[in-house]
Amino acid sequence: MDKQFDLAEFLKRTNADGAIIINSGGELIEAENVDYGNNFAAMMGVMTKMAEDFTDDIKIGKLRQVVFKATEGVFVLDKFDEDFIVGIYSKDLAKAGMIMMLMDNLTKKKKA
Repeated sequence: MDKQFDLAEFLKRTNADGAIIINSGGELIEAENVDYGNNFAAMMGVMTKMAEDFTDDIKIGKLRQVVFKATEGVFVLDKFDEDFIVGIYSKDLAKAGMIMMLMDNLTKKKKA
């Protein structure tokens, strides 16, 4: 992941409640406003692997994002690249679109 990436700044730009970066092995790299970061990282790692297997099984291409919409918020998991996964959550469902757009922009900048 780009060493210039500032998770706290990204969190501020999305106006979300918390964010986390993990490696492809489910190990915590960095977290902002996330309790029990190591547990959260491990769960994200498992979810990502399961979602990757699922997208492979149904042949819809490589996994990019997983969105969890709950009654009181949203969690977006973004496969930044083969090595890093970014997760961000908000207790405000209205922020889902902004979060996904900014995560897409972040991935596009990385590829440029």
